[in-house]
Amino acid sequence: MKNFKKKINNSKGFTLMEVLIALAIFAIGILGVAKMQLSAISGNSSSRGVTEAATIGQQQLEMLMSLPYDDPLLLDTQNDGTDQDADNNGSDDDGGNFGLDEITTPDQSATIDTVYNLFWNIAVDEPVTGAKKIRMIVRWKSSGFNTKEIVFDTVKVSM
Repeated sequence: MKNFKKKINNSKGFTLMEVLIALAIFAIGILGVAKMQLSAISGNSSSRGVTEAATIGQQQLEMLMSLPYDDPLLLDTQNDGTDQDADNNGSDDDGGNFGLDEITTPDQSATIDTVYNLFWNIAVDEPVTGAKKIRMIVRWKSSGFNTKEIVFDTVKVSM
C-alpha cells in the first residue's frame, strides 16, 4: 500500500493583504460620501438663509403695501427719489436710480432677529405720477463672513 500524504488546504480565509486592500477601498468610499454630505449640509444652510430672507422681505413689502399712500413709512425721507427724471424718459437724470439703491442712508430700515437687515427706499411719482416705487433690500451674513442680499421692487399707486 502506498502511503499518501494528505494535502493541507490553507485557502479557507482572507490574507492580511486582502483585508488591508478592502479596508482602503472602503475608507476611500466613506470619505467620498462624507464630503458629499458636508456639501449637502452647506447647500441646505445657504438655501435656508435665502428662503428666510425672501419670506421676511416679502412680508415687509406686503405690510408696506397695506399702508395708506401717505403713511410715514412710505415717505421719501431723503428726497432723492422725487423729480429725478426731469426729461420724463424713465431713467434717473443723475444716474442714481432714483435713490432706490441707497443703503447707507435709506428712507427706512429695520432689523429682524438680529440677522436680517431690511432697507427700503421710496421714489415718488416713479414710474408714473401718483405712484411710489418701493425697493426693499434684505441683507444678511451667510457662513460667518459672506454678505448676501435680495432686492424686491414694487409699485404702490395712490387711490
